[in-house]
Amino acid sequence: MKRKLTSILLTTSMILMSVGTTFAGGPFESVDITTTPSPIPGHVLARVIGIKWDARTIPVQYRVNNTADPWPNPLGAAFLSVAQVSAALQASLDAWNSIPTSYIDAHIVGTTSNPGLIRFDMINELTFRTSNAFAAIASSPSVNLIQDSNLADGDDIDGDGDSDVSSAITVVADVDSDGDHEFPAGFYKAGTILDNDVQFNTKVSNGFRFTIDDAQVDTVTRSVDLECVAVHEFGHSIGMSHSQDNQTSASNGHGATMFPLIDTGDPAAELGQATLDIDDIAWASFIYPEGTAASGPAALQPGDVAFSSAFGLIRGELRHGVTNVPIAGGSVYAVNWDTGENTVSGFSGTANLSFNPATGGLFFIPAANIGQAIVNGNYVIPVLPGNYSVGVEAVDGSPNSAGQISFTTQIGSFYGQQNFNEEFYNNNGEAAIERDPEQDKNVRVNAGQTNAGINIITNNQITINPFGARTNIGFINPPAGGFIYAVQFPASQISALNGGNPTLLQAGLFDSSVVDASAPVVFAKAMLTTGVVNPDTTATINLATPLASSVAFLGQETDFSPFFFKNPHDLSEIIRLGIADGSIQNLFLVIQIPPAPFPGVSNQPPLIGLSSQAPILQRSFLSTNGGLTFNRRNDFNFRFSLVASQLP
Repeated sequence: MKRKLTSILLTTSMILMSVGTTFAGGPFESVDITTTPSPIPGHVLARVIGIKWDARTIPVQYRVNNTADPWPNPLGAAFLSVAQVSAALQASLDAWNSIPTSYIDAHIVGTTSNPGLIRFDMINELTFRTSNAFAAIASSPSVNLIQDSNLADGDDIDGDGDSDVSSAITVVADVDSDGDHEFPAGFYKAGTILDNDVQFNTKVSNGFRFTIDDAQVDTVTRSVDLECVAVHEFGHSIGMSHSQDNQTSASNGHGATMFPLIDTGDPAAELGQATLDIDDIAWASFIYPEGTAASGPAALQPGDVAFSSAFGLIRGELRHGVTNVPIAGGSVYAVNWDTGENTVSGFSGTANLSFNPATGGLFFIPAANIGQAIVNGNYVIPVLPGNYSVGVEAVDGSPNSAGQISFTTQIGSFYGQQNFNEEFYNNNGEAAIERDPEQDKNVRVNAGQTNAGINIITNNQITINPFGARTNIGFINPPAGGFIYAVQFPASQISALNGGNPTLLQAGLFDSSVVDASAPVVFAKAMLTTGVVNPDTTATINLATPLASSVAFLGQETDFSPFFFKNPHDLSEIIRLGIADGSIQNLFLVIQIPPAPFPGVSNQPPLIGLSSQAPILQRSFLSTNGGLTFNRRNDFNFRFSLVASQLP
């Protein structure tokens, strides 16, 4: 009699969304059910872990749903045959297969005729069929073990009455030739993937036309390149989470393939996201490190490169500067010291959830027991040999929400930890109160070695946010004079910071974005300066001699862009004296768009975040004539922040 396995399975899913014309950071997560009691009565602790394919299941075998040939096209006549789809999907798998430092390997081995939706059936299915409620472009749900398990010959894992485990094989195979795959008998770790399906939305109501020819990629937002979508989804299929990385540098607006949004109205963004970024390559290699076994998939074959000969590691801990507890799900990233390019990012923390054995439900552990929920704030980043600045930012909704990433980021958000400003690791200067949060320390990484102890404490800062939630972005189609945006911070507000005690003004934050995701967010200039508000409600702002400025200012896409002030102690003293003698009535944070033409298919400038939430504070000003006149906006608050700190 076949043994049916129970209470050891978990279905996980990440969904890829389209943003139309607006715009991996580590392992995809599941849990390992323990026997340790949870603080919630009747529950046990569930340790958050990554998921992956066992070496005995590699190469992973996929089958394409052939119940419609050609695949449906919701925008017109169907034109993609199953054969064409299969070729495009295999090319997408090969993007991951071809990484020389990773031993992951996956192939399409045939078709399957499933007239229904995806299901747990021990067939890795690639399908165009989605439920009526499905609204994304695609998703890649997996079923995995949530306990270490011994799978025995004859075990019925999916409960269909058919054996899914055989002692006659050493690698996954269709032993009984019935179309599904059987696992070799043996011991498997929690997190082992048992079944993965990828579904692509082709419904008439909200689906997408998928194309396979670069020449077919266009600005129609419900049309998208199949490989662009599939490469991303197959990243989830092999156990990779979403990434925060959506921009590489001032000259390269592309980011990681595993960033969760696709700009389906930007052809360059679609095609660029189909090509793996170093973030994608590094994490696929870290999860499946080539050259780590004497035999099997992880053993070196011709063309392979040992992970340890190509990558090194940055390790450390992230702690919250206000609460002094480890942070779960903070985003830690490495910037190339020599080029300024963003490279690889990861997320901090080892964490637990609470598991109800009676229902299979997962729950957050009560805040009073945070020590059981967040074991540590440790992080690791796999990087190529080189010199790096290491920075940290919160997963606070810009550019991603905690729910778009992982259990760990959601745990950190649940406990209110995703509330700190971006900063850099500065070695002995790390503290909750720092003089200069931009100050960084060169972190050298060599192949096969770990640079450990790169510990970061987030800054305890005072942030002035004279705005509400983002409701709009703007503005497009600038006049000949361009746009210069400014936000007023009255001297009285500055003097009252920190209870009137001396403070350091350290940075400005600009909520910034772009129309085309492939375009880098580059402004002509950012500045902190002085000015006055005139009786007619216009502002006169000193653009000629600002207190601090940055030319060709690199912003961040759909995020707050930090404008760090140089020498904040001296700057703050100048401002204090100016306020005291009356020469400074207001500070203004100012940002100016560059002259046209602008990069991207839409030919639009970089944009700023706007809020129409009440109250409108009447502190936002816009110039359309090169700064000669700044007119008050009574309809929006511009989302600019001023960041200060106590004196260290």
